[in-house]
Amino acid sequence: MVSFALMAIGIAAAAYGFINDPTRTGGAFIVNFMYWAGIAQGGMMLAVALVIVKGRWGRPLKRVCEAFGLMMIPMYVLLMAFLLGGGLGIYEWTHWHPEEFGRLHKWVYFFGSGPVEGADHAPFPVFFVARVGILLAVLIVLDLLFIRASVRSDAGAAKERYGWEPTGLAAIIANTGGWKGEEVEAEASQRTQARLAPLLGITYACVYTVMAVDLSMSLMPHWFANMFPAWYFMSCIWSGFVYLAIYTMLFRKTLKVEGAFPPKLYHDLGKLTLGFTMFWMYTLFAQYLPIWYGNMTEETVAILIRTELEPWATLTRVVIMLCFVAPFAMLTSRGLKKVPAAYLMVTGVLAVGIWLERFLVNMPSIWKEETLPLGAVEVGMTLGFLGMFTYVVIWFLTSVPPLTFTDPFMQADPDHVHVVPSRLQGHHH
Repeated sequence: MVSFALMAIGIAAAAYGFINDPTRTGGAFIVNFMYWAGIAQGGMMLAVALVIVKGRWGRPLKRVCEAFGLMMIPMYVLLMAFLLGGGLGIYEWTHWHPEEFGRLHKWVYFFGSGPVEGADHAPFPVFFVARVGILLAVLIVLDLLFIRASVRSDAGAAKERYGWEPTGLAAIIANTGGWKGEEVEAEASQRTQARLAPLLGITYACVYTVMAVDLSMSLMPHWFANMFPAWYFMSCIWSGFVYLAIYTMLFRKTLKVEGAFPPKLYHDLGKLTLGFTMFWMYTLFAQYLPIWYGNMTEETVAILIRTELEPWATLTRVVIMLCFVAPFAMLTSRGLKKVPAAYLMVTGVLAVGIWLERFLVNMPSIWKEETLPLGAVEVGMTLGFLGMFTYVVIWFLTSVPPLTFTDPFMQADPDHVHVVPSRLQGHHH
């Protein structure tokens, strides 16, 4: 019910915003898309990484990661509706006169076919929309194949052992037809995931690179920053870690899987989150420094707007405080990462900080006023996305087994030897 209430707030905020100020509301949509699509696919990438490296520590998180990946479907539908339904108007280059387009712009947006000289306005950027749409669709198909391979063995085994099976849409995802027995299916599941995981990793990096350039960087069409796409898709994985911690800490009791998420798991996840927090700051500074000493106009304008002009300069300081200074100071504590309430507070700070970072990256490219465009519409739309995300994740985790119990890597490594040094008594010679 709470999820539906949040979605209703989001729909109302978006409707009000698009009627009264479509440009500002379109910007808020892009901010939220880059944020929530980043969390969804970023969380999914932990499952992919665990399969590639045969990791055991994070296997209890794997089904939650897959629930995040499923969120890419509604995100894709919303993005296509936005781009095809008039949302492209927030991009400055869609209002250029045809003569303003250079050869590069013609290829980037129109695949070299336009705009026609003498026309009143540029044509619809077919290549721009098709590129984003097709690449994201390929990534989502790979996600679904990976999720199906993972869920099938657990859903089939649950039916075989306990007589329980998923229904409706979850049954379509699990697709347990032609079941060959738990042992055979578990091995087939591992083989399929092992084949798909490297392909998913490469596809993710490529697709999110294009997405960062097309949906975010092209809001300022003359701005170029070579590290920006990598900075974005890296921070998506970081935001995925943050929300994996939040959702598992909040809902593990509801899902009756509390025993699978011990303090040690959060200690490990917290160390990864700390590492990515440091890497985010490192890559941010690695972008800023060469832009500062290179002093090239096409690069410095975007930085100056965000660091020297109000209200963005103050927001930049807030973002660095919430995304780096505060979480770095707190996550260096071993004990804090093992206390759910304390770790939940840190991840909450990071969740807000990363949203403000996405806001700071995208909104100044659209909003030219001296006020900060952060009001009821932006907050309402964000709550709507939060409600949708929560509904999809909880629906999936209650419709299929919430743990990958047929996964052999859920068990301790039989070849692992844990050596504990004995206390040696002193010998006198």
